[in-house]
Amino acid sequence: MSRICLVIPSNKFDQYFIQVPLDVLMAAGQLRAEGHEVTLWDQRLQDAPPGGAEADILIVSSAIADRAQCYPLDLGPVKAAVDRAKARFPGARTVAIGPHGTHLPEATRLDLGVEHVAIGEADSAAVGAVRSLTAGATAGVLSGDVAPASPLSIIGARPKPYPNIPLEEFALPAYDLAPMADYTAEVIVDGLPQPGPCGMVLAARGCTYGCTFCHLPFGNRMRTQPVDRVIAEVEAQQAAGLEFQFFLDYVFGINKTFYNDICRRLRGQGVGWVGQTRAEIVLKSDVTEWAKAGCQGMWLGAESPAVATTGVHKRVTEQQIRDAVLKLKDAGIVPFAFILLGLPDDDACMADWLVDWASEIPAWFGINQLFLRPGTSLYDQLAPRYNNGAAPGSWQEIQAVTRRYREAYPADLDGQERRLTSLSNYLGNAIVPVA
Repeated sequence: MSRICLVIPSNKFDQYFIQVPLDVLMAAGQLRAEGHEVTLWDQRLQDAPPGGAEADILIVSSAIADRAQCYPLDLGPVKAAVDRAKARFPGARTVAIGPHGTHLPEATRLDLGVEHVAIGEADSAAVGAVRSLTAGATAGVLSGDVAPASPLSIIGARPKPYPNIPLEEFALPAYDLAPMADYTAEVIVDGLPQPGPCGMVLAARGCTYGCTFCHLPFGNRMRTQPVDRVIAEVEAQQAAGLEFQFFLDYVFGINKTFYNDICRRLRGQGVGWVGQTRAEIVLKSDVTEWAKAGCQGMWLGAESPAVATTGVHKRVTEQQIRDAVLKLKDAGIVPFAFILLGLPDDDACMADWLVDWASEIPAWFGINQLFLRPGTSLYDQLAPRYNNGAAPGSWQEIQAVTRRYREAYPADLDGQERRLTSLSNYLGNAIVPVA
């Protein structure tokens, strides 16, 4: 069997939180269950891999689970992690997993200087890649069979992702390989958010909504873990000293029976948690049951008060957002709103009233500017327009596409971002960056 080192790169988001690399720990648990010797090198927290570690195969994540939905376009930090790992284990074969290799495999392989990229959900792709390599595979792109080409692919067939390992068949995440006590996220203390020790749970994967700007690393079909397994993951992280959890599920509460069962099982367990969902789900749910189960905060993908009119297939009204925020507050749950600057035809952004709206919403908010990311239908629609009619073939061209989109946008997006980050309810002003 092989000696495998799983590598997590540093990134610019580390200044606020360093979240549990859950999908990598899932892969680690499964690989170990299959007989391999596995170590973890989280370069955000560890200057070197565990003492005495050796590796035949290096697997580097280009964007762990909490970053995969909004993955960065700059591969520089990942390349730095690859270089460090190759210097430490010069004889090891190198594999990249994550959304970059899945959507632009050969360009990712060349940019990172790795021998292989593995296509698919990161944990299943990591396991699939090891199975392929130990069976003698030598291809630069490791994948399943061949699928029809996408509109933005090179002419011909494109690699098909490794099939997802059924969630009920995955071994438990290998929490013992990671410095669990050092992972952080937004926790609630005396009703206020601040960075604190926090684990991560992904009870259900996927999202059935079709927002065109959103990258869905787990697809558009809901897949739930067995409730017993979800509780086992929470309890294992509690045993490691983490009494607070972040539910990474994109639409917490969408399956009432499933989430009601989870909440029932969490009651009285002494676990506090934050989740994320949509305004419509909040308005259809009894959120007091979430609060009784330990929910202390909930993120809403608000995007913009005018998002329903932007043509990105998100029909949530300004009133629904406000009603959902107030419903959470009434239940004792701290509301958070995610704002996305630069949506196409966004009246709130173009007419410059988004900042005033954000200042008045009774919630903490976080912001980002729109990226045109491969793997989204908005990218398929707009990328050729900002690349002389051609499909971008490299990550540098993709970055240029987003830059040109912003330059052509009929509003000062950078100026609006500066004004938003000066507001008192901007989350970054409530938390102290990690030293």
